[in-house]
Amino acid sequence: MRKGFHAATTAEISAEAGVSVANLYQYFPAKDDLIKALVQADLATDLELIRMVDAADTLAEGLEQTTRLLVADPDLLSGVRLRLEIVAEAARNSIIAEEVRRADAQMVEAIVQLFLRRQRAGEVRKDISPETAAELILSMYDGLAGRLAFGGGDPAVLARAADQMILASLGVVPTPAD
Repeated sequence: MRKGFHAATTAEISAEAGVSVANLYQYFPAKDDLIKALVQADLATDLELIRMVDAADTLAEGLEQTTRLLVADPDLLSGVRLRLEIVAEAARNSIIAEEVRRADAQMVEAIVQLFLRRQRAGEVRKDISPETAAELILSMYDGLAGRLAFGGGDPAVLARAADQMILASLGVVPTPAD
């Protein structure tokens, strides 16, 4: 994160990780493979958060629960910075860009399916396009991540406000604030 993926050497990455370069290459034959693995790990975490939202009794409760988890995470900001570094690398590297696009498509699809289920249950307005809503929500969270990475505002306050905006736009009545 100090130098970015583009400028960091595999020797520096292996030293930071406390493993030999040979050991690093055993699992990641190229630096791109390491970055792709980080994208997949990030995707798995995000998909788990979506499952948590979906498992809640209401969309409002699910968003509130996941927001609490995220803002309580002491590694939140380093994770945000790593995500931004991955996006920066994707702007320079077509292999990473394709991996990020695939992960993004999976995220959009997971959110679309969540919204479709909640629409059928009558919780989300029927006139909302789940695809458009998913794209906009991910865009908003990406922007929020960028602000947080550079010290822009209180993560808990901003995340709760983002949740409220999402719920209002979907026609969902949010749960009262604690």
